[in-house]
Amino acid sequence: MEKLIFSRKGFDSSAGCGYSPYDPETGKYVVLPIPETEKREAFRYRDLTLAPDALPGIHPASMYELIQHPALRYSSRAKAASKGKAHYDPVLGRPEWLKAGPDYEVFGQSGAAAGHLHGHDTGIGSLFLFFSRFRPLPGRLHKLDPDAGWSEGVYFIYGWLRVGEIWTVPDEVPEEVRRCHPHGPAESFRKKNNTLYAAASELFPGSGIPGSGYFPRLKPELQLSSPLHKNRPGVWKLPAFFYDEHYRPTYLQKEENWLRADEEYYYVQSSARGQEYISSLDTESTAWIKQLFQSALT
Repeated sequence: MEKLIFSRKGFDSSAGCGYSPYDPETGKYVVLPIPETEKREAFRYRDLTLAPDALPGIHPASMYELIQHPALRYSSRAKAASKGKAHYDPVLGRPEWLKAGPDYEVFGQSGAAAGHLHGHDTGIGSLFLFFSRFRPLPGRLHKLDPDAGWSEGVYFIYGWLRVGEIWTVPDEVPEEVRRCHPHGPAESFRKKNNTLYAAASELFPGSGIPGSGYFPRLKPELQLSSPLHKNRPGVWKLPAFFYDEHYRPTYLQKEENWLRADEEYYYVQSSARGQEYISSLDTESTAWIKQLFQSALT
């Protein structure tokens, strides 16, 4: 069955000791993958080298140098983690901020989160919208500018993957993915529910939009956090149809956590630790997706 999944991925306060950086003036951003906690072959943060213009005003050579940069004020825990390996997933092609790294188009999941996806019939044709919490680069906007006020970070959708294939056994996995992806090696399939989702060729047939990718800039259309609830980034503003029982995402089921904002939107308190918020990919959500991409890619 086709599902629409809001999938939380990237640095956060528990897994990565901070949030990924973005420039509120230009919308440029870098998604920092969480640290790898298992003993396996993986990209080091030093290996993930950055384009010279990845972020305005600072010019780190790698993700390691980015996390170590004094202007970004990452914690000592984050800086220690940056000396090790990264759990680089999802990979949605090569983002414009990276000079080196993988360019396949695959997302992996295992354990309870994968079981949640399986239990809700997440199949071929389903669409993942990946989101993360971003913190604005300091000093880029006037201190009174409202867009500079997200000191606790702000949630944005940053990428997507339309599922074209699903791999659940090692023999199905291409060699590069098996070698480089954290869920690709044969030993990863010893974990319960280990699953890899590979991208379709297009977002929608005839759309000309790739089946996976990163949005070039973080625009207001991609912001999940409610603009009226600054520094409560877990309060989201969603189109009103998501309140309908048919579309209401998993982990957001309680009616008391929803408040109508106006005829077109609701506020909703998101879950602190939910990874995969699963909705239906049906008439209204498909129309919203098409409008979202039209705005975000122009």
